[in-house]
Amino acid sequence: MQNRSIIDRSASRDVRFVLLLALLAVFGVTGLFASPATAYEVWLMDQSDTAKESGGFLYVYDGAQLAANPSGAKPTVTMDLGGEVNTLCEAATKKAVRRPHMLFFTKDQSHAILSFLSGHVLFMDAATKKPEACLSMGKNVHAAWPTPDQKMALAANMADKTMIRIWTDYEAHKFGFDPEKDVLKLGPLESGERPDNAPVCPVTDGSSRYAFITLRGGGLFVADVTETPMKIVASLNNRQVHPAGCGGIQVGDTLYINAGGGWPADKFPNSASLAYDVYALDMSGLPKSVSAKLVSTRDDTFADSHGMATVGRYLWSADRAGNNIEVIDTVTNLNVGAVNLAGPVSDDPAPDLLDVSPDGQYVFAGTRGPSPLTGNDKAVNNAKGSTPGVGVIKVIVGGRGGEFVGVARISNMKDGKETADTHGIAVRK
Repeated sequence: MQNRSIIDRSASRDVRFVLLLALLAVFGVTGLFASPATAYEVWLMDQSDTAKESGGFLYVYDGAQLAANPSGAKPTVTMDLGGEVNTLCEAATKKAVRRPHMLFFTKDQSHAILSFLSGHVLFMDAATKKPEACLSMGKNVHAAWPTPDQKMALAANMADKTMIRIWTDYEAHKFGFDPEKDVLKLGPLESGERPDNAPVCPVTDGSSRYAFITLRGGGLFVADVTETPMKIVASLNNRQVHPAGCGGIQVGDTLYINAGGGWPADKFPNSASLAYDVYALDMSGLPKSVSAKLVSTRDDTFADSHGMATVGRYLWSADRAGNNIEVIDTVTNLNVGAVNLAGPVSDDPAPDLLDVSPDGQYVFAGTRGPSPLTGNDKAVNNAKGSTPGVGVIKVIVGGRGGEFVGVARISNMKDGKETADTHGIAVRK
């Protein structure tokens, strides 16, 4: 009888434990039992020099620590890109790296792709933080965008007005391109409707077949990157898509892109210092055609559209000049609110690029510094901010809004001047 009683009590405890877990799940308290698999990192790049006209910083933060205490969070990794990375790149390309600008992870999160305005594309093992290969794309690389199938990375060389297809074999650690077969020359295609074909961002779709190439002077090219040579299959002019878009993200069958500012009129007369437009692209007509619907514009205000992220069903679009984030419902394509950022946390955060925590509870924004090195017209200071670092925004109302809770500051002081200038940011899940 004693053994029977012990078994009964044990079974009763098991039942109560199962019921407790069920109740916790119902009330959303299962995070108490979160596994290490839910951990994530936030990577941030600083464009400022760490050596003579070269270098830059890469910071890696523990995502949970950053979200819990932004102002007190310290990077788990601080990497001077003028060190091991520069040594690798100089040996491979005969020139130093400078201005680390954009950062993306492969779909499986195994590798990071860093692009430098010095013309370099760096492939890095994301777990070990060790660089694996460094390639030169020519004079400049604004962004190197990985395709979801992980077979390619597409590099936008604005200075040479080319898009370069890099073949990627991450398991074999092999990366390369053929200058004769993998370079799409956009400069010769300039016209009155597309007067400046410097590619800004080659946004890829979920099929890994198409690249949607935003242009500094306005307009859009859609290239089939699976063909050799790569082939432009559709296009829009600069009335249909305004200049200098960079943000791009796919939601279902719709691809959202933007148009922004930051290009001084005296140097780039076909672009704009201030601009803010968000478009929804209909891809159903591809490969024959593509169309764009304007879903938001702020061209008559002090605004500059740059970064994008999706939070649930909502598209978040950063306005780095206006210091806020517009929230658009992707079901209706209507504006449903905004997250205003200027205030007690930062008087001028200048939100740039965005990414989202794996659980969708936080959005991380790169916040610009007082000495912006890229994308800024000094006549209007559209990209100038006061608190360089990572801005942490707590998502509320299921993604319809947010609360700016803090900034993890970065710094690179030189001669009493703050030179740190955030740009590339990405969450590694």
